[in-house]
Amino acid sequence: MFTPARGKLGKGKGVGLHSPSPPAPAVIPHLSPHQPTPGPVRGALSPLFPWSSGSSIPPRTPPPPEIGEKAIVDGREPVFVCNFPQQLRNSLVERPHQRADAGIYGGMDGRSGLSWVLHGSTLFVWSHLNSRAAQGCAVLTIPPQFSGRDGRVGDSKFSENWLVSIVGWRTEDQNDVSFVKACKSAGVVMCHRKTLAIVYWPDVFKDGDTSVVSLGPGDKIEGSSTPALEESRLSARKSFSSWTGSTGGPGGELVNSLIASAVPGGTPQACVVIAGRSNGELWRYDCCPLGITRQQIIRDVVARQDVGLIAFNSSSARSMVWRFPADNPQQGVRQLLLLTAAELECWNVELAPGGKVSEAWRFNILGNPDTQKDLAGQKQVWLLDLEVDDSGNFFTVLVASFSKDRVNSSSFMQYSLLTFFDNAPPDGVVVRKAPMQVILPKARVEEEDVLYSMRLRIGGNPMGSAVILAGDGTSTIAHYSNGSLKLYQFDLAWGAGKVLDASVVPALEGDEGAWLVLTEKSGVWAIPEKAVILGGVEPPERSLSRRGSSIEDSSKEERQRGFSIAPRRVVSESGALDNRLPKSINQRPLHDEEAEAIVGRMFQQYLTTGRVDSALEKLERAGAFEREVEMNIFARTSRVIVDTLAKHWVAGGSGSAAIMAAVSSQLIEKQRRHQQYLTFLSISNCHEELQLKQSALHAIMEHGEKLAAMVQLRELHNSRAQSRLQISGSFHEPDSVDNIETSGALWDTVQLVGEKARRNNVMLMDREKSEVFYTRVSDLEEFFACIQQHASSIIGQEQPVRMQVERLCEIAEATTGVIRAAIRYRDAQLSWYPSPEGLTPWYCRPTVRSGVWKVASLILEVKAEASVSVPSLVPKLVSWLEIVSDVLLEGYAGAITAKVEREEEYRGLQMEYWSRRDTLLSALQQHAKEVADESVQYILDEGKATQQRRAVLQKMYPSLIAIARRHAGYQTLYNICTDLDDMNQLRNLMRESMGLREGRFSHYVFDHFCTTKQYSKLLRLGEEFQEELEDFLQQHIHLRWLHEILMQQYNSACSTLHSLALTPNPLIDDETTYVGKKDVSPKAKDKLRERRRLLYLAKLSALAGGEMVGGDKLSMIDASIVILEVQEEAHQKGVVSDEVLLPVQLVGACLKSGHRDLVMRAFDVLAYAGDNFRKNNKLLLEDAWLHAADQDNWAGMKDIAEERGWSDEQYWLTLQGTVLCQMTKRCYGDGAAFYGAPFQEILPLFESDRTEEDKRRISKSESAVKTVESILSQHGDFSDGREAMLTALRMGVSSDNDLDDKELESMIDS
Repeated sequence: MFTPARGKLGKGKGVGLHSPSPPAPAVIPHLSPHQPTPGPVRGALSPLFPWSSGSSIPPRTPPPPEIGEKAIVDGREPVFVCNFPQQLRNSLVERPHQRADAGIYGGMDGRSGLSWVLHGSTLFVWSHLNSRAAQGCAVLTIPPQFSGRDGRVGDSKFSENWLVSIVGWRTEDQNDVSFVKACKSAGVVMCHRKTLAIVYWPDVFKDGDTSVVSLGPGDKIEGSSTPALEESRLSARKSFSSWTGSTGGPGGELVNSLIASAVPGGTPQACVVIAGRSNGELWRYDCCPLGITRQQIIRDVVARQDVGLIAFNSSSARSMVWRFPADNPQQGVRQLLLLTAAELECWNVELAPGGKVSEAWRFNILGNPDTQKDLAGQKQVWLLDLEVDDSGNFFTVLVASFSKDRVNSSSFMQYSLLTFFDNAPPDGVVVRKAPMQVILPKARVEEEDVLYSMRLRIGGNPMGSAVILAGDGTSTIAHYSNGSLKLYQFDLAWGAGKVLDASVVPALEGDEGAWLVLTEKSGVWAIPEKAVILGGVEPPERSLSRRGSSIEDSSKEERQRGFSIAPRRVVSESGALDNRLPKSINQRPLHDEEAEAIVGRMFQQYLTTGRVDSALEKLERAGAFEREVEMNIFARTSRVIVDTLAKHWVAGGSGSAAIMAAVSSQLIEKQRRHQQYLTFLSISNCHEELQLKQSALHAIMEHGEKLAAMVQLRELHNSRAQSRLQISGSFHEPDSVDNIETSGALWDTVQLVGEKARRNNVMLMDREKSEVFYTRVSDLEEFFACIQQHASSIIGQEQPVRMQVERLCEIAEATTGVIRAAIRYRDAQLSWYPSPEGLTPWYCRPTVRSGVWKVASLILEVKAEASVSVPSLVPKLVSWLEIVSDVLLEGYAGAITAKVEREEEYRGLQMEYWSRRDTLLSALQQHAKEVADESVQYILDEGKATQQRRAVLQKMYPSLIAIARRHAGYQTLYNICTDLDDMNQLRNLMRESMGLREGRFSHYVFDHFCTTKQYSKLLRLGEEFQEELEDFLQQHIHLRWLHEILMQQYNSACSTLHSLALTPNPLIDDETTYVGKKDVSPKAKDKLRERRRLLYLAKLSALAGGEMVGGDKLSMIDASIVILEVQEEAHQKGVVSDEVLLPVQLVGACLKSGHRDLVMRAFDVLAYAGDNFRKNNKLLLEDAWLHAADQDNWAGMKDIAEERGWSDEQYWLTLQGTVLCQMTKRCYGDGAAFYGAPFQEILPLFESDRTEEDKRRISKSESAVKTVESILSQHGDFSDGREAMLTALRMGVSSDNDLDDKELESMIDS
């Protein structure tokens, strides 16, 4: 699949597992004793089949062992599990006439632990989890009527025409472990892809080669394959042969997926087989030892048009898998998941013979909005394969998509994984589990045949990894590590051939989860988790092919030999054991090696002749500019220059001093050569072309940085040695010189790093550790990794404090010197660098930062101990702590900047940056304060002591201020200004634009003053920082009005105060609301009064701002005051709380209170809430009039008047006292007070009040508009008190209630 960079395989360790060091050849009969033994040399494979008798190379596999305890847990390389069975190896050797035609085709079944290989017309089945089980390999012969075209089983396409599925027969006394570890009974089903013919072996380990055959639709042969039946079947052979020679059988379509399931209970050794064809047809086979029956499953195969993305023949079958494991299927039914070109379908399969197969649900993958969002911009999409986890609820789909680059109009493929989750199993409420995981963002465009040959496997370790099996025989493991995708490709140094299939080690003795692969030439191998993690590389931008791989044969030769991978996937009882994601290794293609050789030759020509004849054109033709980052040819050449191990360096027998002298001269020579290489790139115009390859050119320049850093490290080592030599005075004693040269913390660190490099490369074992360290320039980060891991032993924590300080300062000088040397190189060579956007310098990466932080934390620890035992050493430690802190914080700043530019998540890194920044700056500031306090401990005069302390701090703080300013150490800057009592310094720092992402320093000061309630200081800063303070006070409304008044912004202060008074739960503070009365604290019962006070302040501010009396702003404030007074009255009666209420809430509370005066006050709220409020709350207005009518006894009023003999005047006075009359006068009378449009425009009093024009307008648009009269007609007393109610309304709107008798009589009569 992906083409990873290959490395040498080391020695694997583990009980019972063989290491992948050059394995011993297997014992194969009939081999000539004179044939040469193959060596471990890698090269082109022989065009002959390597295991044939005509080949000089026997199968290169180790003897078959068993899986042992924890054998694969600690492995760094693939681990050999078992060889092919002896019967298979004999078959491969004993049939030389088939070597050019017959193919080898195989697969693995994870549930039963069985593997199978089809060679010619023979099928071999054995257990891959126990090498002893391979001795009991089942050898099955395909019945002769299936011999293929013209009767030749050796046809190169013969093996590819069959799909195989295994069904394990599990007994009741077998648990999961015993069944997988030793599957003693299993059935095998084979299906011909063209003809739908079926061969079924009920029990391959007990019944041997006894099979049942079905020749396809319309023909059926049942029984066992005994010699007695052969003659009766010969007649069918001719017709079958002619069919297989046709263009694909019925419909011209091929079977591309086959699954089988055991039938629980009932008939022994019975199974149900489902075959899916590429045109969408599904066929069911019921197999048992007595015969095979077939039926077609009715399914809609018409292409759907609502798939959402381009996918042709959207109903065609792609892949099938059982949703749940076979254990105890509920009521004899299993669910089948079918992946089509656009959808995921779930079918219920009744396992009883002749049972029904019905569709349960379907999910439109390509029509899903999340999927469409993930695949936006893709021109065409292919769903390639499906896997499901053990729970049956997580579905992983392998997706390929075609797109075009709008910049350069190039076409490419993208390969991704989509993961879905059934949110309500088993009903099929499918949702996306996580965003799409892109495995390869840009790959070469492939034919559909190549795409459909890819298969997916999930469930192995590392957790969340997945295996993608490509048709060219590559096996790529994709997994996520530290938030980034990594790819690992299985490959053996001596060539294992193609990978036929992959599975997962089940839960056996603690080894569960490792990936297993079945290879074409080397048996079965396990890939430990550590091997995947350590061998993972970034995804390359190229095709899913393995061109250039050591295990690659030419495609022509592969076709001749007939080696192939299963044409989709054949699933039996093996389900994926988990569901997550992957990573693989990038191998160097052949054209990369050729391009690298051309670059080397042309560079050597430039060094010799000074000419670069047509270098750019030649290198472009060779594809030297195609790769990025470390895989780029120019970057690799640069790395070779800086990492070269000189042959003439002093070997291990010479003294260390002599070796280090040679090291220094070689580093200088490498610097000169690397600079020549840069000049070569410039003269040949390659540098200009590499500017477009940002990462590659950056990697080249980083090599120069590391080389400069290594030279600086070597110079530091020399200077330290010279200093120790001068102190010891041993200039004339060679042994003493050697001892001094090879001592110190830096030397110990160099030795540790060199030893690690030697352990990882056997070619370096005869070299001195220091020589190895200074040679591996590109691995300079290992220096910091070593410090992080072995810091305690390097500084010698068991040694005296003085020695620890000396060694720690040496390491601090080394780490900071290395990084500063790299930065100086960057500054000097800046014109060579590409655009830095999105690039993380090597000294800003996690390994380097961790090493530097370890040094800083150790300085803090040793300083605490030294301050007690040897105080004189503390200043030296603190000076180095300051330098280390500066370097460390710059590294964090660079890393965060790169993440922000790449639009990656950076918050976690930022929090770590802030935490360590505050720790270091606080320690430095605390030391300065301790020094200042110590300087005044004997000064008795307080004034002189303060002056002396300030003088000491002013001397020590400038460097600390510089670091804090660069890294937004706001707390430190504020504390420094406080210690110095220097407000001018504080104001100067506030003027600077720093910390734009975290918020400027001025905002920090504002927030500090606000939190500590130093409001006077805060507001005084508003004179100089007016805009900044206004921006800050947007979130502090309780202070903003004070600032606006101080700035004489009275209109703004009016709006702020008005909003503050009406804001729910305002931040009322005693120092902001009680100006001049800071000793007064508002109590809960005074909250409303305080709000009213704010409204009066708002009114004063409006007047001060020039607002005229009666203006809109003052009217709004007056209305708010009235509404607040109503709430105060309601609060006093216990009807509402003291928290500000909305007008609608207040009106409702007053009406429901039952208080006559509060019902009347509700009309004040309606009047002053505004006309928009009244328009939008007409139902509330109607309710208010009905409640007003409820306050008086209208039905009994007239009876009481007659009974008591009221005069007309008394009756009229009674009507005047009704709530209806008073509220009519309040809302409709001549002296009515309200805010906004009058009540009459919204709710007329009488129908007679409408003009003819109003009536015509209302009849057309608002025929349902009511009047107060019509509202009162709904009242329960209206029938008896109609006359009194209407009279009260008319009295309310009269300009004078003291009416004469005639006027009153006319009102009543009307």
